Amino acid sequence: MDDIVVKRMSSLTTGQEHTELKIFLTFQFSGAIGLLAVLLTALFAPKVYRHFTWLNFCISWLIYCISYTLLAFSGQQTRPEPPAYPLCLSQAALIYAAPVLVAMSTFSLVLQLLFTLTNALRPPPKGAQPKELLRNAFLLVAPYVLWLGFIIAILVIGTKDPKDVRRSAGLVYCTIKTGTPGNITAVCVAAILLVMVGLDIYIGAVLYKNWRALRGSDRPGQIPFSLILRVAIFSFFCVVGIGCAFVFLSNVSAFAGNTIIALMPLIAFLVFGTQRDILSVWLFWRR
Repeated sequence: MDDIVVKRMSSLTTGQEHTELKIFLTFQFSGAIGLLAVLLTALFAPKVYRHFTWLNFCISWLIYCISYTLLAFSGQQTRPEPPAYPLCLSQAALIYAAPVLVAMSTFSLVLQLLFTLTNALRPPPKGAQPKELLRNAFLLVAPYVLWLGFIIAILVIGTKDPKDVRRSAGLVYCTIKTGTPGNITAVCVAAILLVMVGLDIYIGAVLYKNWRALRGSDRPGQIPFSLILRVAIFSFFCVVGIGCAFVFLSNVSAFAGNTIIALMPLIAFLVFGTQRDILSVWLFWRR
């Protein structure tokens, strides 16, 4: 009788894990497909132009989605045997580094908007400035340098004690049992988001103070007011969403935390993929 009860409980647990996994993967793949469609539209549609920091933002979220679904692509998501150690360690490194990558790419987008706003309030420079080239190089490269640094550091941590690298209880992805990588990621992401929110507030203050001058600027096309609003909205979602995810994953509710993690790419798509010029390309029959 006890064996029957244990088997039934195990079956219920496995069924719940698979249901939660399906929800997680559905959100991740939905966000990835949407972001890929937005990225391709911005790259190839002649009437859609986006700054490279915006394109980089989309690419970083695609990397985020791939990182969290690596087990699904390998076919080792739900098999009874543990995933192969090299694959599991690789995914653990990627998922701890992915939040840093997307946080930094979002920060770069906010920083670029601040530079655009600042340029609109002063005379345009003559020709490309060395300072501007260095600034653009930083905005493009910094997210990936930080991302690679995290990957290397976590790979080192994971190789020190291979038995700590394993698939999480919900089958969703591989993690490292020790809390060090998660803590490092949390601190770094929190610091980036804190600075980013400060920049958002500063941009809002500059807009409020110089609204009339900006509306009358002879370069209004360079002032993406709708994009500034969308970035501010997404920054809010980042702070609340990633913050809640870390709280839920701290042994409060793994399913809730994983659901928020999976929802973030979909939110990014809904916020940035619903701009008028992109929608007009997709809804070509309504033109």
